Parts: sequence; C-alpha cells; structure tokens
Amino acid sequence: MKQSVLIPVINKGFEIHYFSKKNQSHDWLEEYKESSEKFSQLESLFQLHRHDVLEVLVFLDGECDFFCEGKTYSLRRGDVVVIPPYAVHKANVKSIDNYERIIVSVSEHLMSDFLSSSPSMKENIVNQKTQGSYVLHLHSKNFQDIIFLLDEVTNRIKSDEENFPFTINYQLFQALQVIFDPASSMPSLRNKDELDQRFLSVLEYIETYLTEADLSLDNVSNYFHLNKYYFSHYFKKNMNLPFYRYVSLKRLSFAVTMIKQNQISIEEIALKCGFPDYSSFYRLFRKEYNISPKKLQKEYKKLSQINGK
Repeated sequence: MKQSVLIPVINKGFEIHYFSKKNQSHDWLEEYKESSEKFSQLESLFQLHRHDVLEVLVFLDGECDFFCEGKTYSLRRGDVVVIPPYAVHKANVKSIDNYERIIVSVSEHLMSDFLSSSPSMKENIVNQKTQGSYVLHLHSKNFQDIIFLLDEVTNRIKSDEENFPFTINYQLFQALQVIFDPASSMPSLRNKDELDQRFLSVLEYIETYLTEADLSLDNVSNYFHLNKYYFSHYFKKNMNLPFYRYVSLKRLSFAVTMIKQNQISIEEIALKCGFPDYSSFYRLFRKEYNISPKKLQKEYKKLSQINGK
C-alpha cells in the first residue's frame, strides 16, 4: 500500500495550478518529463496525499476516477471537487495526455477572511458538507464563469501581482461564491461506491475524537458494535488505508500545522495531537517526512522570516 503524502502549501494566501493544453502553464508537464526526479514529484500528485489547505479541483477534460476519504467519483467536465484540509485523496487518471484540470489551493487564513466577509458563503459551505459528497456538478454557464474568473486571476498575477492584490483576491472570492452557491450546481450522485452512511459516521467519529489519546481500533469498533477484525478489514477496504495509518496521518498533518504556527513546544504538540508520548510521535514523524519535527520547525521559522522581509 502506497503511503499518503502531505503536500503543504506555502504561499501568501492561495495558489492556482493549471493542467491544461489551452494554458501555457501546461508546459510544466514537459519539464517534469525531462528528469526522473521531477516526474516523481508529479507522480506524487496521483498517489494518496493530503494538504493543509482547502483545495478546489475544476475538472476540464479526460477520464478520471477521483478518490477522497473513502469515496470514488467518476469525474466529467463541469465537475468541481471540494477537498477539505487534511482529507486523504488521489486522482486515478487513465491518460495524462488527455487530463485537464485547474486546482486552486486556499490557505486557512484567506478562507477565514472570505467567510467573515460572506455569511452566505459560510452557510453554503456548511450545507455542501451535509450533502455527503465532495463533488459538485455546475451548470454550464456557472462553470464557464469560474473558468473566466480563474483565468483573470492568473493573467493578473502574470502581469504584475503586486499591483492587483485586492482585485486578485476579489476575483478568487467571486469564483468561490459561484462554486458554493447551491443555485450553481445540479444534483450529482455519481459516487462509484454505494453510499455507506455507517462509514461516513465512522469518519465523523474519528474526526471528532482524533486528538484523544484513547482513539483506537478497539474503542472505535466497540462504539459501532463491530468485531474489531471485521472493522479493520471494513475500514481498509473503504479507505484504502489501514485504520491505524489513517489516524496517524491525520494527527501528523495537524502536528505540521501547529509546527508551522510555532507557538508551543514540539513535546506539547505531540500530546495535543493525540500521540501517547514524544518518542512515538518523533518516530512516526521522522519515518513519514524524513525530517525531525524540530528541524522542520526551524525550516518554517526561517521561511517565515524570509517572507516577512
């Protein structure tokens, strides 16, 4: 089983990445093909991975089965995938040459600003979460509107980013408003797996008690009145990851966020994220990221100082 990769977004507020033949940034695909090292970075996007930001995938063309938190969707043009922070996901693409999409990654800070400016967007996001689907299928006009807005943002950034900070953020804000507006999309239940309400309840339970030290396979299986061996198989079948690994990955992701904030000690972070002790946290962290948590903290601190200049 391939491991899930954390791809943190280090940016002022958001990033837009095109994978489209009609956009010049599609040339980066050729760059990745030039060396095995660069292509391995590209390949990681098609493995199980997660981000510490909200990610929005605008699907343009190709054949793609998208997996997110236990659900698989067959995407078609007009689909927009809303991926919450730390959600484990990957794209199964049949042909990279025909795969076209736009990905927008929005930091927690910028998203909070947007939501504080628009109570209706906040309400729409809450409603979207209750639908139990990560995919929205937009009406044709609304879909074209968000592509136009994202193209405008990209063009302004290319011309002169510093002269358009308000306009750039406002156009991104407008695109997100369209995406999350219930009137923009139509009912779309093309989840390839039969909707399993029990599994959704399991994920909600894990999310609620993620940082509790006693969150274990035994306790969760008992809570749902399931044999622990059956539950272990059931969870791995639905998530593509074993239970213990899924919990560890989610906890490590939260730890990375707290390390970036640099407000408390690494030892406190380990306990706050649900690890029994610092040594087990250190071992898992080092194995996952190939760097010690304290060294990572120094790297983020150095980066923030550079960006602050």
